[in-house]
Amino acid sequence: PPPPPPPPPQNKNDENQPITRQILLGSGTMAEVITCIPPKKTTSPDMLENIFSSLFGTDNTSSSSSSSKNNKPTLAFLHGSFHASWCWAEKYMPYFASLGYPCVAFSLQGTGGTPVMEMGAKKVKIASHVADLNAFLKGLSDDDTASLGLGLGDDPKIVLIGHSFGGLTIMKWLEQTYGDNNDDNSNSPKDINLAGVGLMCSVPPSGNGAMTMRFIRRSLVDAWKITAGFVMKKAITDKAICRDLFFGGTEDDNGISDEDVERYQSYFQRDTVATIDLGDLAKKLPSALADVETGRAPFVDRLPPVFVVGATEDFIVDREGVDETARYMGLEEPLIVDSPHDVMLGRRWNNGADAILEFIGAL
Repeated sequence: PPPPPPPPPQNKNDENQPITRQILLGSGTMAEVITCIPPKKTTSPDMLENIFSSLFGTDNTSSSSSSSKNNKPTLAFLHGSFHASWCWAEKYMPYFASLGYPCVAFSLQGTGGTPVMEMGAKKVKIASHVADLNAFLKGLSDDDTASLGLGLGDDPKIVLIGHSFGGLTIMKWLEQTYGDNNDDNSNSPKDINLAGVGLMCSVPPSGNGAMTMRFIRRSLVDAWKITAGFVMKKAITDKAICRDLFFGGTEDDNGISDEDVERYQSYFQRDTVATIDLGDLAKKLPSALADVETGRAPFVDRLPPVFVVGATEDFIVDREGVDETARYMGLEEPLIVDSPHDVMLGRRWNNGADAILEFIGAL
């Protein structure tokens, strides 16, 4: 595959720079993984304690154990269609790493950095994405037999955050991991220390079908833009459609220049080698398990804390879709931030980041 697109140049003195590498997941997929892990800093009390322990042979295990409990959770990001892990590496990962949060992301099969397992395939089934996500999350533990070797500890606390179709992939993973019909021993909540889940501008549990019909009723022009942008891949070649779908408005509105759009379009070209198999997904939508009256998933009571974020200027996922996702995840309502669909890019990226920060600060 072509080399992964590097994030824009960062401050050379910034120690929280993303690192891209190819890592074999336990599922057998050779995946593009981006990490942004703040350097470990030993505090003065810890240093004195370690020196005291080494000199006098005292056991500071209980103190170390207590200290480890205060470690900030690892943020694991999952991208959506036309994107890859690079979308998190531009703003979010360096920002959260600068605050002490280890950040990791991997690119799904079919992107330029993560080839499909089946040579030449143009579609990827949702089950493959879920298997890779499960292997990735398990591999974050240094104690796992298929550890990715990222040095996050034996039992890292993880907050899983997905965007767009990445959110729906997470819903399917939650279904298989926490659901009543979990017969797959490879998916167990005991294997992963999941501290929280966040879905941002997520495709709702019912998929794109109902939303597409709503868009058609509201505006044939907007419905055509979405169809042309994704199905015909016009988002890769048409700057106006690309802006409308992902970035909103003009350069002045959201700080995305024409040069930025061209750069992102080159990434979209790279990351649409194979796309999600919508025909297969239609038979396995998360909404099939939702309570008819409440719309809740049957396993929400077993989940860790959850947050759902929508965007004021989202061209792809409408408010009804965001509300559906919130209900499915057991929430009364979502949090709506001032942003276009790509909450992690552009001038207003901090609005979505602030929502994440507030959530993880309360864990």
